[in-house]
Amino acid sequence: MAREVTTTGSKKIKTLMKQFNEHFPYLRIKLISSKMAAEAKKGETIFGLDKEKTLSEVREKTGSGKISFTGRKNVKTIEREFDEIFGLYAQICYTESNGKRYYTSGSEDSKTLTVLNREKEAAGCVKGAWE
Repeated sequence: MAREVTTTGSKKIKTLMKQFNEHFPYLRIKLISSKMAAEAKKGETIFGLDKEKTLSEVREKTGSGKISFTGRKNVKTIEREFDEIFGLYAQICYTESNGKRYYTSGSEDSKTLTVLNREKEAAGCVKGAWE
């Protein structure tokens, strides 16, 4: 059975994060406003969006849109779709066994969610750390 996460503007951020982590237990998704992402490039600390809000409440692009992704979709495609549809900066993340958290980068961004999830499981990353 294909693992799929679908979201529209009416979904709460915490619901999206939880569903994503249920399907890909060794990965997390983090959403940041584009403004916050720009600040991060200047070296400032950034925090994720309020998890109690819906995507419609925090989106920076108006309009309607839906994102669906399965394990066959690669990381960079998901991140690009959040930017194009909602105007939000999305990052796929993972937590190593020592508790250190990382964003995917480089060659990891070209991997599918299924492949990346399996690799992080084999590496001993933390399972179920969506919050």
